Amino acid sequence: MTQLTSLPSMPTARDVFPSGTPGHICEDYNRRRKAQIIAMVLFRQFKGVLTEASIARITDERMEWAARSAKEKVPGSELTRSMIRDELRRLGGLPPAPNDQAGEKAAATTAPAGQPSSPLDPHQLSEILRLGLPVLVVPVPAA
Repeated sequence: MTQLTSLPSMPTARDVFPSGTPGHICEDYNRRRKAQIIAMVLFRQFKGVLTEASIARITDERMEWAARSAKEKVPGSELTRSMIRDELRRLGGLPPAPNDQAGEKAAATTAPAGQPSSPLDPHQLSEILRLGLPVLVVPVPAA
């Protein structure tokens, strides 16, 4: 295993996206960035040996310590902490936990429970495509 002596530098949304990028895109990017950095600090602390049980035992305080040691703001939401755990699973080669996937939690915060998601707004899609990022549109039948 390669030894990391320092964390890689990761730009913030302000450095990556052009002015006028919708705020939710920047917020999601920054949340994922923070989760990756904090997970890397914790991964190094565990010397790359992670189990589902060791991830479950990581406390909020330990995540806050990892954030401060990486000079990041502490994770302020359960969504960010969930993303950190998901990233640790990826780094440790573990399968994602079905009840702790950050993407599902993010979707739950944007759409009211029990309501189908709204159709894709062509203006939003054009804004995303303008950024030059890959896009995957998945049709989901209404339940």
